[in-house]
Amino acid sequence: MRHEDVAMIRMVRMIRAVLMRGFLTALFFCIAFSIARGQDAGEDKVRALFEDAIAAMGGDVFMNVRDIYSEGHFFLFNERGQSSGLIRFADYTRLPDKSRSESGNRRNELEVTIFDLEKDAGWIVMGTREPRAATKDEMRDFTALANHSLENIFRFRWNDPQNRLFYLGAGEGADVTRDVVRLIDPTNDEVVIYFDRISKLPVKIESQKRNARGIRVRVADEFSQWHKSQGVLAPMRIDSFTNGRRASQQFFLKISYNNDHRDDLFSKPASKSKR
Repeated sequence: MRHEDVAMIRMVRMIRAVLMRGFLTALFFCIAFSIARGQDAGEDKVRALFEDAIAAMGGDVFMNVRDIYSEGHFFLFNERGQSSGLIRFADYTRLPDKSRSESGNRRNELEVTIFDLEKDAGWIVMGTREPRAATKDEMRDFTALANHSLENIFRFRWNDPQNRLFYLGAGEGADVTRDVVRLIDPTNDEVVIYFDRISKLPVKIESQKRNARGIRVRVADEFSQWHKSQGVLAPMRIDSFTNGRRASQQFFLKISYNNDHRDDLFSKPASKSKR
């Protein structure tokens, strides 16, 4: 092969290499630009879903809620679907981290649970028994309950810059008419929120928790029978499921806001023997 031919072949190869590098570079930037545009579109969609939901639940009135009182009744279901029967409850909540729940059908047999996450403290009172401190597992479960609650997700957590939000598109099966968003916090704890496209309301929240045996299970809360009180639209019924099995039904008969709850409602209960 002549020297001139070898030189020509090398030149062609060099030109092809340059063109290929240019093509790959252009392709890389096109893909990166498309991904960035997709992320921006997803972020805009997520923000719109939360802002529309907050507006539907009362807007500024919803956001300015400091505390909540609710009462009603609930039913628990075992693995065979058998019901506990009606159990009355009264809940006192000071957002975002204090709660007192009283449940039972007789005044002297109430089960009272008190949690103050700001102080990392909690207490349990079972009827006439002496108050006891909440266990480490009970504190963990209540922390998860507070983090996964509709009240805290929409007032505090969704726009916390430490948390990541992902638009997942439409749901599947019965959820195909709903928009779905995943929220993941710095501990990798996550919740999945389902938004109704017509009402704009959050109609389901999914999460995970550990059961009494330490096994992770799927939890879903479905919200319905929405009612407006003091300018806030809230669900008056919550159906809860564990691994797809109905675990409880909760019905609210009364909800009121900004009641200025007393501090002692969230403090350590007095000993029964000292009363």
